[in-house]
Amino acid sequence: MVFYLTSAPASIFGIHTNQYVIPPKMFSFIREISSLVAVAALLVPTLAAPAIGALAAPPDVAIDKIIYGGTGCPRDSAYVNLASDRQSFTAYFSKFTASIEKDNIRNSRKFCQLSLAVDTPPSWQFTVVETTFTGFASLDSGVVATHISTAYFAGSTEEQSFSIPIRGPTNQYFTFRSTSVVGTGGWSPCGTQALLNIKSDLRLTGEGRGAITETSGKVSRIFALQWRNC
Repeated sequence: MVFYLTSAPASIFGIHTNQYVIPPKMFSFIREISSLVAVAALLVPTLAAPAIGALAAPPDVAIDKIIYGGTGCPRDSAYVNLASDRQSFTAYFSKFTASIEKDNIRNSRKFCQLSLAVDTPPSWQFTVVETTFTGFASLDSGVVATHISTAYFAGSTEEQSFSIPIRGPTNQYFTFRSTSVVGTGGWSPCGTQALLNIKSDLRLTGEGRGAITETSGKVSRIFALQWRNC
């Protein structure tokens, strides 16, 4: 697992309130962060899809259905794009942001459950071998932001999971990448539709102010796939 931290300011910052009225103090904090993040969207390069395994993907692969829900991904706030070579897909989230104030922890944890129905041709199956995440963290001293992500196939007891803390004080972009041993998270069913579930969690703890978002320009997360005959 590799973790990178860069010093570019953020480009997008959003809060989803879930029908919760943010007090004036929180609005002031959001405006402060927004003034920092509005400048440098063009300074951050778009991430390329990660390198993947030796076998080329079969031609007849498609994402048939996408279902998502959670406090971090309300309706019409997420979508998924399958790469033209079928070796990766990218999930985009426009409102996956967590924030904390000294006297307000209501928005300190956000989660999202994403389920993809993936059609695969006969005699083929795939596994997730690498995930790449980018985002921005603005944290006071003593505040810790944690990203937790888990991927698994429906009906399987095998899963891939990782957790990375980011400790304040910081006001920076971050990029972190997790590479697994091929197959440790399980393989999709052979030659049939696979339901891939991805659970993501953003949380902040400690005293002080802070915010973390995975949204960085256009790219939020990339999942690299490896294919094999079965």
